[in-house]
Amino acid sequence: MRKRMILAVLFIVAAAGAVYFFLRQDTEMKMPQEPPSVPQTVSAGEEVRAVWVNYNELSMKSLGGGTAADFKSKAEEMCRNLRESGMNTVIVHVRPFCDAFYESALFPWSVYLTGIQGQAVDYDPFGIFLTAAKAQNLSVQAWINPYRVLLSSEWEKLSENHPAKQWYEAGKLDNLLLTEEGIYLNPASVEAQTLIINGVREILLKYEVDAIHMDDYFYPTADLSADAASYAAYLAAGGKLSQENWRRENVSTFVSALYAAVKAQNPQVQLVISPGGDIRKNRDGLYADIERWAREPGFLDVLMPQLYYGFENAAKPFESTAAEWANLRFAPSVSLCFGLAAYKCGKEDVHAGTGTLEWTQNTDILARQLTLCRTLPHYSGFALYTYSSIYMSDSGEIMKKEWKNFRNVLQ
Repeated sequence: MRKRMILAVLFIVAAAGAVYFFLRQDTEMKMPQEPPSVPQTVSAGEEVRAVWVNYNELSMKSLGGGTAADFKSKAEEMCRNLRESGMNTVIVHVRPFCDAFYESALFPWSVYLTGIQGQAVDYDPFGIFLTAAKAQNLSVQAWINPYRVLLSSEWEKLSENHPAKQWYEAGKLDNLLLTEEGIYLNPASVEAQTLIINGVREILLKYEVDAIHMDDYFYPTADLSADAASYAAYLAAGGKLSQENWRRENVSTFVSALYAAVKAQNPQVQLVISPGGDIRKNRDGLYADIERWAREPGFLDVLMPQLYYGFENAAKPFESTAAEWANLRFAPSVSLCFGLAAYKCGKEDVHAGTGTLEWTQNTDILARQLTLCRTLPHYSGFALYTYSSIYMSDSGEIMKKEWKNFRNVLQ
């Protein structure tokens, strides 16, 4: 009797287990699939929301330099507009052509202040702008073009105290690259690199900025004859690299030294580099090894590629190009922001192939781009080029609609 009861109990337990198993299987089959994971994005408070303010927008040439009050009025209006539209960062052009929007011991006053390079104004333009930005609680990035001197070969346009002109007149041509595109400092020159880095130290000593920002001016030409003499000297000293790899190493050495100088001055200040949007062109045309800088610590804090493409761009469609950047290998200390082309809104994109008319036929491109970027790995923010495209009264109806749609997705 006892044996029969045990067998009955075991049968019931087995039956119950089978029922549970089949019920569980059925439940699992009917459970909805988990949505695909989306890379975690930054919060609204952490997202970099930046606008570039370039040398033309800072220019005081129309007023012959103007007064401190004139520049203060301009700066305060710009910074107020930025804050009221939800921006939190301004990228200010302080050294566009190895000349300065501040009093410098190393570089002449900018030609875009008075119309004459080297002619002083009796106020501190960058200092005034910095004060206006901080009053609006804006983060400030001091933007330099490290190598660019002049977009022509008209030496007479340079002031007598311009370092490039002084080197030229002293016969120190190894510090310069003289090309069909214009005059540049030679990225292979240790003296030129030192000048640029000392100029950044000067900015950090004079001003409390949040970042040093460098854009896409690296080697100005792929023509290997432009620096053949410098390369020959390198080989004569025992160098083994090809000329292309030597150029890349020159730029990387400079960027690494600049990063170290910034961190030595103030570890909290970031180094932001904004290359062109084509990774291969950066590497093979400008000799900027962006992929290395992203994956190896010690080069930069923020990578901000200029993705100035529409979704319909024939050669570089925005979606796949943004993904290409996001899928680079990143060091843990490096984040990714995207530069967006506000200046193209309402205009034909003559280099876009089949996407030539995209910016004239849509009013939500920037909004869709931001929405996409926020889903990508390493994303930390965006920057819009440029201020006048967005905020000037003649920006056009398409730009105004684009801006309204863009701000709707900022929330």
